[in-house]
Amino acid sequence: MRCSFYPSVLVVLTLSATAIQAEEFEPKTEAAVLAASDDWLAAERRGDIAALDRRLMPEYQDIAPNGHAHPRLALIAHAANLKEPSKVPVKQLAAEFRKAHPVIEKVIITGDTALISYYSTNPQSEDVVWSIDVFVYNHGRWQALVSMHNSHS
Repeated sequence: MRCSFYPSVLVVLTLSATAIQAEEFEPKTEAAVLAASDDWLAAERRGDIAALDRRLMPEYQDIAPNGHAHPRLALIAHAANLKEPSKVPVKQLAAEFRKAHPVIEKVIITGDTALISYYSTNPQSEDVVWSIDVFVYNHGRWQALVSMHNSHS
């Protein structure tokens, strides 16, 4: 009696390999990190909890200028409770944000870690704002680990 175990295993392995290839992997490029940042911004503005869940590492922390850290769940809860979520496409939201916030961006990628640094001298504000977002390349996509903001008068 011949066992049909081996052909079954081959089918499972073939289907698994096909599923892995079908996943979208983001490249380790400056453009991909900036696109991940734009996706995160849009997810927050739209109240898209599923997109935020994918974009933020479980350990994500937002560190405010006063030093208080806000965990990932606080950001997700805020997005979930938006009174008027945005319906604007991701690229348009990002363009509007950059136009309203004169910012100089610098992206540094080292291995599986990327830093986006922002320096803003908004003419409507007396403060100069410095921000850094740290992304980690995890399972084929860029995910935010930390966002830090400091303001200087």
